[in-house]
Amino acid sequence: MMKIMTSILFALAPFLTFASSRDTLRVGYELSPPFVVESPNDMLSGPSVWLWENIAEDNDIHYEYIHLGFNSLLTNLETDSIDVCLTPLTITSERSQRINFTSPYYITHASMLQLEVSSFQRWWQFIKSFFSLNFMRVLGALALVILIFGILIWIFERKKNEKEFDRSLKGIWQGFWWSAVTMTTVGYGDKSPRTTGGRIISLIWMFTAIIIISGFTASIASSLTVDNISSSDGKVDDFKDKRLGTLSNTATSDWLKNHFFTNKKEYEKMDELVISLDNNEIDAIAHDRPILQTIIKNDTLSKYKLVDIKYNPQFYAFGLSKQLPDSLNDAINYSMLYNIERMDWKVLLSETGLE
Repeated sequence: MMKIMTSILFALAPFLTFASSRDTLRVGYELSPPFVVESPNDMLSGPSVWLWENIAEDNDIHYEYIHLGFNSLLTNLETDSIDVCLTPLTITSERSQRINFTSPYYITHASMLQLEVSSFQRWWQFIKSFFSLNFMRVLGALALVILIFGILIWIFERKKNEKEFDRSLKGIWQGFWWSAVTMTTVGYGDKSPRTTGGRIISLIWMFTAIIIISGFTASIASSLTVDNISSSDGKVDDFKDKRLGTLSNTATSDWLKNHFFTNKKEYEKMDELVISLDNNEIDAIAHDRPILQTIIKNDTLSKYKLVDIKYNPQFYAFGLSKQLPDSLNDAINYSMLYNIERMDWKVLLSETGLE
């Protein structure tokens, strides 16, 4: 009988040791506003904290918080030095090989954060656009069209209307002047065609000029604002030539790498990213949209703007050690799903600007 009991104890030893070591779960975290925030009295708050503490209460889980850096969170979770990652993690296939995830409790996207352009900078950029190559090309094409119709009217009018359209090269300038005045519908009346051919050219030019001037106006407007558009357009690929900053070992960093964004710098902390943006060492911050929205929310000087683009969907979840028993994983998942269906969760998301 003693031998049987000893054999049973030996067989259960790993499980007993595991259960004993998990009397208090080790919950690692890194501050990640608005999901994990530290108040002045060192208390943690935020949607992720609220959700985890409700899960722990539902399942009578004892736990302790351990403050770690973001990169340390993943390493410690993988090596079983912590049991749960409180800071929201994006579910990826690569991470799923090393750690377990709960079901996602929040879905978002990555975005871009840039410095806000001042009114003076906008005006200066607008003035510089007048000397851009695009603007000069449009202006040159417009002058060429006016000149062509000016020469045509001069060809018909130079013999029978020499007073208004001189036979010499001076008459070409007079035709150019007439063409420009007619196109802009100013109508000074100082020059008008007298011949049948000249009047036919005038009719053609008056009707077509309305269409041409509309097209050229749009082209000029485009050439004057192309620099502004390039800094706030709605496609993430337009940022491939920009100097991007992002946090290392994040899903956004991996996404940028996989999509050939080679001109990027990686940082360990968000504070370092923001300082680099302030110092114009980078052109934009690429990161999860809720985190960037929090930076703008806390920006009392209105220095930053969130670019209106979304890419790389992010599924936030709690990270779990692979050493946790399946029964505990299931209990945590069930309780999490129950709590995110509650009205309290929706109200909390709304209050933190996440709804």
